[in-house]
Parts: sequence; structure tokens; C-alpha cells
Amino acid sequence: MSKSYRVEKIDFKLLRPFGPAILSGRLSDNVFNDFKGIIDKVLKEKKRDHSKQLAGRIDEEWTIEPSDYYQTQTEEFLLNLCEHYGRMIVSRYIDNGNQGDETDPNKIDMTPTITGGWVNEMKSGEYNPTHFHPHCNVTSVFFFNDVDGKFIKEIIAPESPEQSGRKVTKNNSGDGYLELIYKSGGYFEQGTFRVKPQKGDFLMFPSSLLHTVYPFISDKTRISASFNFILHSSFGMVNFGDR
Repeated sequence: MSKSYRVEKIDFKLLRPFGPAILSGRLSDNVFNDFKGIIDKVLKEKKRDHSKQLAGRIDEEWTIEPSDYYQTQTEEFLLNLCEHYGRMIVSRYIDNGNQGDETDPNKIDMTPTITGGWVNEMKSGEYNPTHFHPHCNVTSVFFFNDVDGKFIKEIIAPESPEQSGRKVTKNNSGDGYLELIYKSGGYFEQGTFRVKPQKGDFLMFPSSLLHTVYPFISDKTRISASFNFILHSSFGMVNFGDR
């Protein structure tokens, strides 16, 4: 059976704005503080440039080395979260009548492995083009500051006063937001999902899901971290390689 990881209880929910399900949640204070300590250390030391491995047009992208999080509360949290995400996906699949009542999601093997992590410190004018994460099956993003009216100095294209019938302000412009892309939207369906970064929030989703980060104008930097995982499972739907 899979190894169990101890971690403080957090708030999260499974969202399904389109096909793939997304785990959305908020870090507890203890986990956030431990995680933030790791991020601060990485940004201070700047040991290994991660930008050559990423799609982003971002100058400050730094590797989070395994030694930075080894045997920390953050490592326990990350592994537990990935395992739980897999079990939630399987549970929903079974609850929809696809596997039969005899299958217990809690008895299915789930073994998560972290394959890489990095910090993005985005400056004004930088952005992340549409991309996905190869060589893994689960990815994640964690936000370490708010992108709101106080963060945004000036709206990009301020002469466009409305967006979908809504007045555009510094607090809802979409500048600096993350957008997950499943497909182009048709009638009665949603093809993308836009996320406003808020300090302590996180997302976990299939690594094959396209996503992008929009540019912004600000005197501040937008700080986020991402980790990729390989999730091996005895359940083919979520097992890495069973495609």
C-alpha cells in the first residue's frame, strides 16, 4: 500500500469548470509559513536558474532543490495533497457509477513523487505564454502575494472600459491572473478558467492542462511556486504512463 503522509488539515475543494477536475484550496498558517520560509531562502540565495527549463518570459525563475524541502512540513503537505487529489478523482469516477460498488478509493495504491519545483518572481511586463508541463502527470501552483487593486499600478489597455459587460478596474482587470485552458468555449459551456492570485491559495491539476499567466504593470513582484509530480497508482485513470 501507499505510504501515508501526516499534514495539518487544510481547506480545499474539487472544481470542475470543464473536463479535468482542479483541486483548489488555501494553505493553513503553519504550512504557509514553512513554505514561505523555503521560498524566501530560494529567492535570497538564487543558486540555480530554472528559466531554461520553463516557457515563461520571466527573468527570475529559481529551482527549489530537494534539499530545500527535504523532511519539512511542506514536503509532507505536497505529497499528501497529490495523493489526496488522485483519490478524489477516483472517488468521483466511482461515484458516477463507472467502476462498481466493490471498489474502495481508499484501498487503491497512490504513490506520489515530486519531480521538480521552482519559484517565479514576475516583474512588471513579464508573462507566461500558454504551455503545459511534460514528464509528469500532476502539477500545482501556490500564490505568495495578492494580485489586486493595490498590486496593479496601471491597467493594461485602459481605454477598453468594459469586459463581458463589466467595468474593468485594477481589482478585476485580469492582469497578472492565471488562466487554465481546456478548449475554446461553445454554447452552454466554459472552456477556460481564470484565477486571481491570492496569498496562500493554491491549485493542483493535470500537467497536460494548458495554462498561461497574463502580464501586468506594477511596482511589486508577483511571487508563486510550482511543483510537478508523478503519481503512480493501481488505478489506470490517474496512473502515470497509462495512456
